[in-house]
Amino acid sequence: MVKGKKVVIDIRDLRKSFGDNHVLNGFNLRLFEGENLVVMGKSGSGKSVMIKCLVGLMQPDSGYIEVMGKEVNTLDRAQLDTLRADIGFLFQGSALYDSMTVRENLEFPMRRHKEKLGYITDTEPLVLEALENVGLAHTVDLMPEELSGGMKRRVALARTLILKPKVILYDEPTSGLDPITAKEIIELMRSIQRKY
Repeated sequence: MVKGKKVVIDIRDLRKSFGDNHVLNGFNLRLFEGENLVVMGKSGSGKSVMIKCLVGLMQPDSGYIEVMGKEVNTLDRAQLDTLRADIGFLFQGSALYDSMTVRENLEFPMRRHKEKLGYITDTEPLVLEALENVGLAHTVDLMPEELSGGMKRRVALARTLILKPKVILYDEPTSGLDPITAKEIIELMRSIQRKY
């Protein structure tokens, strides 16, 4: 504990190799409640692999991972799904569904995680609130192809926020963006953290 804050993520001695390539070799990380933490490293240094291990998408070779009091490597599929509903994840390439409107992209996680949100008859207020939080309420009926790179990242963040996660993980949130848009995304991440 630091200053009375509880540990939200605890990773100890995490190891993951692909053949002779030791991507994670004793990685340690501790994230406290209310804290922003950046993991930096060159391309291929294991940042994305660490995130995949953290959310149970990839099995580490060894090490300990605890998220919000749950040891990830001991959870079954249903328990992992429940945990993942509390972890927002912003993919590097935004990962919006091209065949869906912005509204439909935001409604998708609500259908997937009904047990967390309950049965919602009118998704409109939640969708608009999430889009307003990222300054894009006017894009609700647009297709992803009609959005700029920065707008896609914002919509992806709105989709993450719709489940009201306790932790948000960003995988290279500013890669491929111009400096001005990258700065806007960083400021948006800070404001989201302060608000929630």
